[in-house]
Amino acid sequence: MNIVDPSRLALARSFMKQHARPLERAIYAYEFESDSSAQVLEELVKFQNADGGFGRGLEPDLRCQESSALATTRGLEILGLLPPSDERNAIVRKALDYLAATYRDERRGWDIIPPEAENAPRAVWWNYGAFSDHWGNPNADIVAYFLDYRSLVTYDKLDMLVRYAVDYLQNECDLKEMHEMFCFLRLAERLDEGERAAIEAKMRLFLDNCVPTDPKQRKGYGAEPLQVADSPKSRYYGKYADIIPGELDALIAGQGEDGAWAPNWTWYQYEEEWRNAKEEWKGIITLQSLRTLRNYNRLGSTAAEEQ
Repeated sequence: MNIVDPSRLALARSFMKQHARPLERAIYAYEFESDSSAQVLEELVKFQNADGGFGRGLEPDLRCQESSALATTRGLEILGLLPPSDERNAIVRKALDYLAATYRDERRGWDIIPPEAENAPRAVWWNYGAFSDHWGNPNADIVAYFLDYRSLVTYDKLDMLVRYAVDYLQNECDLKEMHEMFCFLRLAERLDEGERAAIEAKMRLFLDNCVPTDPKQRKGYGAEPLQVADSPKSRYYGKYADIIPGELDALIAGQGEDGAWAPNWTWYQYEEEWRNAKEEWKGIITLQSLRTLRNYNRLGSTAAEEQ
C-alpha cells in the first residue's frame, strides 16, 4: 500500500502554511494541528456580507462581492465542520436568513448566482441563469442545510421543499449533471430512512451516469470515486471499494512539486484573475486531498507529528 512520503507530506504542510488563503490555512491548522476553530470563524466571516449571505470570492471561480447561493452553501459547508458555539450559530442563522429572504417562488428555489456576477471576473460557465435546467444545484444542497440547522432556524417552506426534492429526483431529474448529483448526495444524508429508500435506485443511477470508474474514461474536470467516497465510512464506499486503492495511489501521485494538488480546469477568460484563483483552489484541493488520504490511512504521519 502506497503512503505519502514524509518529505512530500512536509511539502504539503508547507504549502498550506505559506501559500493557502488564510481561511484554508486556518481550517488546516484546526483539522490537522488541533488548533482552535475560532480562527476559522474569524477568517470565514470576512466573506460574509451584511445581508447574511457569503460572497467576496469565497468560491474562487466567482469573484463578485455580492452574496450568492453558491458561496453561501460553501460557507455553510465550512461551518458544518466546526463545533457548535454561540458565534458559529449566529453566523449560520444569518446565512440561512439570507437564503430564506432570497427564495424565489416561481423557481421553487434559489438562483445559484446573482445577476451582478456577470460584472465580475469569473469562470466562463458562471453566467446568470447557470444550472437553471438542473433544479438540484443548488436547491437540494440548500434544503440539506436547512435540515441540518432546523433547531436554529424555523423555515416554513422546508417540508414542502423536501417533498419536492424527492419528487423531482424520482420523476424529473435527468440524472446526468455531476454538480446536481453532489447536491443530492448531501441531501440524501439528511433525509429520513423512508425518504432515502425512495430515492436510492435513482441515486445509484445518478452515480453510474456521473462517476466513471475507469480512469481512462475521465477527461479533465469531472466527478471521481474519491469525491463520492472520501472515507471508508461514506455511504457509497462499498460501490467503489474495489477500485479505491488505485484511486488513492493516483491521488498520491498527483501531488505537485510545490506540495499542492492543483485544479484540472481553467476559466477560459480573465487570465490574470484566474492565476490568483488557481492558487486559491490549490489550497482548497490540497486540504481535501489530505483529508481523504488521512481518512484512508495513507498519510505516513499526521501534520502535527511533523512539527
